[in-house]
Amino acid sequence: MRIAVVSSDRIEVNGRFGKSKRFLIYEQKKDGLRLVGERISEPLVGDYFDREMCDWIADIIQDCQKVYMAGICKEAERAVTSRGITPVIYQGPIDRIVL
Repeated sequence: MRIAVVSSDRIEVNGRFGKSKRFLIYEQKKDGLRLVGERISEPLVGDYFDREMCDWIADIIQDCQKVYMAGICKEAERAVTSRGITPVIYQGPIDRIVL
């Protein structure tokens, strides 16, 4: 399983989906999660979340089955779920994520 994680420090899940500057990409291995990449994103500006921008951000992680973040707006949630990605609201250490 491949997941995307929103983190500003590579230790904690601590950011909102639309405000993320990057997504860390992990794969589940027998011994736990392994970082396999990073995808640069363009954070949404202000309080207005444009549908096209939410779709563009969701496309960055479309090969992931889940995305872990501290929060997500309704428009971004729609963009993520329409691609078959499960949004997971979680705040805490990345190494404690259990799939």
